[in-house]
Amino acid sequence: MPGTSQGNAHPENSSTVQTFAFSGASPEVNTTASGLPQPFTDGEWRAIVATAVASVAKLEAAEQQAHDQHAAHAAEVTITELLEAQPAGSKAFSLPIAPGASTHILTWRSRTYWLSLCEWVATHTDRGRAALKHNGIAADTFIRGCVVHAHFAESATGRRVAASIATLINRSGLSIDQIKRCRRTLKALELGVEQARGKKLNGIEREAAARHYEQTHGQAPTRPQIGAASVWALSAPPWAIQAMPEPRRRPRPQRRRRNQKPRSPHITSANQPTLTTTPSYEGSAPQSLCGSSLLNLSVRKDHLTRRRAGNKNPTTSTSIRPLNLQRAAAELVTRIPALRSIVGVDDLTGRRRGHIGSISDLLHEAGIDTDRWTGIDIAAALTLDGTTRGWTWPTTDSMKSPLRLVAWRLTQLDWSGPSPTERKTQGRQLPRETPTATAHRLIRARRTVVAAAQTTQAPPASAEHRKAIRAQLTCALTARKVPDLTA
Repeated sequence: MPGTSQGNAHPENSSTVQTFAFSGASPEVNTTASGLPQPFTDGEWRAIVATAVASVAKLEAAEQQAHDQHAAHAAEVTITELLEAQPAGSKAFSLPIAPGASTHILTWRSRTYWLSLCEWVATHTDRGRAALKHNGIAADTFIRGCVVHAHFAESATGRRVAASIATLINRSGLSIDQIKRCRRTLKALELGVEQARGKKLNGIEREAAARHYEQTHGQAPTRPQIGAASVWALSAPPWAIQAMPEPRRRPRPQRRRRNQKPRSPHITSANQPTLTTTPSYEGSAPQSLCGSSLLNLSVRKDHLTRRRAGNKNPTTSTSIRPLNLQRAAAELVTRIPALRSIVGVDDLTGRRRGHIGSISDLLHEAGIDTDRWTGIDIAAALTLDGTTRGWTWPTTDSMKSPLRLVAWRLTQLDWSGPSPTERKTQGRQLPRETPTATAHRLIRARRTVVAAAQTTQAPPASAEHRKAIRAQLTCALTARKVPDLTA
């Protein structure tokens, strides 16, 4: 193509072909002024590679050391948590329970009562007989399994049954299949809850088991623990308690003091209450507690205490605490941090701390009418009084006696006036209904309404939608009546 160089559309000013004029002398080429890097020798290259490899190895070693230190610290923290989660007095390492996992499980009254409950449910209820038949276990075998499970449970709560199946077999004489069927029946009847499934221990758990054994026995274990058994909690469900009649208890014979003449059985003093026992229930389960009612027992105990004290502290005989009093005490505990540390259920271990009856007695001694004042009202009054005076609740660690502090705070207020509940429920009470009962009735009604309003419901069908569906149904019915002529 004319005007171009080798088909290039952009012409060059000079020729691309380099020509040399050979005039008898060779042209001089400047090789020393070249800008290209000179190649390394073999020795220099090996030194550079060795230096780089050493630097990389040093960085990797530092990273590995930091990783090992972090892993060791995390493992030590995990081992410490596992050791702290072990129940007091345990001789073998058991699997930990998640915090708060035991709060929804009802505890038993006692070991004897729970065994009576199991026997009654298995022999006198349709649900118990159906569970035994479904799991293929006899009632006597089921009771033997319940006895061995109750032996390894905590006496106060019925929890922390962490014995292995081999231990249960050796203790009861049952087979492994019978133990498993007993556990399935306990789970079906809500008499037992499996909180942790047994497994083989990993390296960290084995180290924790070894340290636990050394702390308990004072020496290193001869054989390391490689597995942990399942952890069960024995419970007394409400349906079973309602199904079994209340057990009876025989009154204990009254002890005579020294140099006291025996009293004729048909002579009773005017100020001594007559003990009456509750009627026995026919067909009550064996191994059940027997005796008088709680009311008669408390009256008898109070009378004996006053007589031994020489009537120096005369008190009225107490009966079962009213429901409003117990409810106010429970509401007060949930709203006062000072009381939550000594009364209630520990969220971490699931164990009970103190008894709610101490708070009930505290309200009773303060002269608070719990038929008018709810626990919410009492907590609000204490908060308002503390805010007015510029007081704050001390920390739990700094208090030596939270009950005495709350009792003193209650004596600083006047509880004779109208309560906030009385003002809110005025004119809304039913006949023979206390203000607190009215308040709780209104709260239950409000919760029912809110729950019904929050339930998702489909929108009602419109008139056009109903008309279209009706026409579609008519066409379908007509098509069924018309015979198929193409057949």
